[in-house]
Amino acid sequence: MLTPQQLAFCADDAVRLYSQLDDSIARDIARRIVKMGYVTESAKWQTEMLQQSGMMYDDIVRQVASITGKSDKAIKKLFADASVDALAYDMSIYAAAGLDPLPLHLSPSAMQVLDAGYRKTTGNLNNLTRTTATAAQRNFISACTRAELQVTSGAFDYNAAIRNAIRQCAGDSAYVLYPSGHRDRIDVAVRRNVMTGLGQTTGEISRVYAEEMGCDLMEITAHSGARPSHALWQGGIVSLSGRQGYLSPSDIGYGTGAGFKGYNCRHDWFPYIDGISQRAYTDAMLKSLDAKNIEYGDKLYTEYEAEQEMRAIERAIRDDKRVLAAYDEAIKAVNDGVLRRQLQGDFADASVKLKRHEAQYRDFCDTTGFLPDKARAQVYGFGRSTAQKAVWQYKQELDKYKGYHYNKDGTQRVTDNWTLRNHPKTLKQYKPYAVVETQATHTDGHTQIDRSIYGADAWLERQVHGSHHGRPELHPFGGRGEHGHTFLWDKDTGKRIDRQTRELTPAERKEHKDIL
Repeated sequence: MLTPQQLAFCADDAVRLYSQLDDSIARDIARRIVKMGYVTESAKWQTEMLQQSGMMYDDIVRQVASITGKSDKAIKKLFADASVDALAYDMSIYAAAGLDPLPLHLSPSAMQVLDAGYRKTTGNLNNLTRTTATAAQRNFISACTRAELQVTSGAFDYNAAIRNAIRQCAGDSAYVLYPSGHRDRIDVAVRRNVMTGLGQTTGEISRVYAEEMGCDLMEITAHSGARPSHALWQGGIVSLSGRQGYLSPSDIGYGTGAGFKGYNCRHDWFPYIDGISQRAYTDAMLKSLDAKNIEYGDKLYTEYEAEQEMRAIERAIRDDKRVLAAYDEAIKAVNDGVLRRQLQGDFADASVKLKRHEAQYRDFCDTTGFLPDKARAQVYGFGRSTAQKAVWQYKQELDKYKGYHYNKDGTQRVTDNWTLRNHPKTLKQYKPYAVVETQATHTDGHTQIDRSIYGADAWLERQVHGSHHGRPELHPFGGRGEHGHTFLWDKDTGKRIDRQTRELTPAERKEHKDIL
């Protein structure tokens, strides 16, 4: 018998090996995208895209091949060690009953099960991971095609389209494809395949020994956080022959993907001998496992529900790290100075997002008492260099919004440059002490730069407009229509009470002279 905890963490080493592809593929795609060059002619763009996608496919195939050998060895050792551990508990029960089963390595039937389970698991895993190159190639082609359409249609400029493509590809970097068309992230697929394969193998070895020892009854382990369909039968006694008064193998879905020993199942079983064994779990103990007794925020969760919340935060952290890895590689590879600064801004935004999710994860674990699972929140290959950059950018972002900042010439420092965004929306609430710069080109060809200034409570307080919006008759202010707005809000309802249009003050003219 393996405990639920042993099954939960059994796949960590294999996941660590294959997750290196996550970071590698995200970086590879980002680097190839920024090296594609400007979209000047569709035929040339498409030719370059196909050449890059072919080279990328070959590179990923080579990476997968290099990992497969290491993975097969690690899984073989895992299966051998885990089978010995699983049988140790079973053997103690047989010994107490006066039975003397053969050791694992001397049992031909058990060794046959072990070898078949290992070969099936590694075969499935190798088949799945080979599809990663195809999935990444499709992702790259899709992102490049979309970028081309965005630019040629005029919906986005080149830089915005490239940044969109990098963001899309980072989110979809390393997937495996199933024959059904379903796809999973590579770390999810590896964990499920190894955990399920090991669980099925050790469970079948236990069943083989039980039949050889003439033991018809098996007791199922139980754990808090079981999925609802498994909570119905966990802790129960199963009759392998289907005797009345006990659960049968079909009752627990043995041999099906959704049942006992199916996908991601952490249950196991062990021999139950009449007259000797006592049930490990009372009905009261089993009922308590499903109690809604975990509080987080303003809600109560069962352990299963709380674990699902925890998994969601871990997925968000892994996604953030993949995006940061892609931006980091793109920044290194790009030659265009404007695009590099924009990507650095994207990296800063992603760093803030990562740190917020990590803070949420720490708070969740501290509040619920769950132990952090570093293996599930990690992207192997997300190196110390990228992590340090993310921390530095996060601190920079925090410092930006602690107060207003000024340049040496007395002009106010901009916290958020949105001049390259298409039709940016003015937010009534944003961040404390934010100074947001935008740019607009009007129908008469007139271009102006504007700034929105937020107060300590993050509400929009003032706007400074560098010109008259192409309507000088409506803005008879200053020398060329430069003017300001002052806002008054009902902060309970979020409704605007007043917006005053006025001349700029002398202080505003000094602080924003660079756009007037």
